Amino acid sequence: MIYENRQGYFLKNDAGKCRKSILLPSVINASPMSPLFLQQLILSVVVSGIWITLATMVSEKMGTKLGGMIANLPSTILTSLLFIGITQTPEFAAEATVTVPLGMFLSTMFLYVFISLAGKSLATALGAGLGTWILLALLASLFQETSRVVWTLLYFSGAIGTYLLAEKVLKIPSMGKIKKHYSVRQLLFRALFAGSVVGASVLIARTGSAFWAGLFASFPATMLSAMVILTVSAGPPFARGTGKIMLLASTNIVIYSFVAGYVFPLTGLWVGTLISYAAAALWVWFLKPLFDRGL
Repeated sequence: MIYENRQGYFLKNDAGKCRKSILLPSVINASPMSPLFLQQLILSVVVSGIWITLATMVSEKMGTKLGGMIANLPSTILTSLLFIGITQTPEFAAEATVTVPLGMFLSTMFLYVFISLAGKSLATALGAGLGTWILLALLASLFQETSRVVWTLLYFSGAIGTYLLAEKVLKIPSMGKIKKHYSVRQLLFRALFAGSVVGASVLIARTGSAFWAGLFASFPATMLSAMVILTVSAGPPFARGTGKIMLLASTNIVIYSFVAGYVFPLTGLWVGTLISYAAAALWVWFLKPLFDRGL
């Protein structure tokens, strides 16, 4: 059974022993709609809206390879862990990274289904992608005691496998930059849409059990927002090309979480965040030769 106290969530087994089980990577111990939670919600909406708007613009201006590399750099997870560390402790924030590999595996499967079907219609791709995410989340709920190592191996296998399928089987081509002018209204719409998607996922993450809260905290809001915006703005082929790169580039999120989980207790929250972000950015840069060669 799940119990909650001021230090976090605990699972009690049949013998009555408790072990800590941090399942909330972006949800802190604040009552729903409290000032503390509202601060987190507003911060997530603003940061994500700005980030996704800029990332989609970079993708259109610089091409799908660079856009896909940048779009999934840490944004939501960065603000979430910072917020947890500020309101709790850096150690608590470090422990909150344990479900990131599982959340990223589900997000990767969503993205692969989306880009596989984006050529048919946006509604079809979005519906099938979300349906896949829900089904896999339900299946994952049956294995709540699975270790982080197992989820990590599953995630990296899924990320590499889906990227190779997109590149070698679906043969989704990368695309160069496109000429596009942006009005203030278009940019505001992108920011509001992306921020709303992220905000909705944060709100949903406040309901239900700790496990489901953890999963919805890892909902692919950034991927979904970027894919919808690029599909509408630049067309399905361009969105598919960007999504293909994001499949493998998103591994940087897990790298970020691993480094954060290790360095937060050692260096503190702010220095640890800088180190973790640098590690994630370097990881994506090291992947660039693979993207250039189409491997």
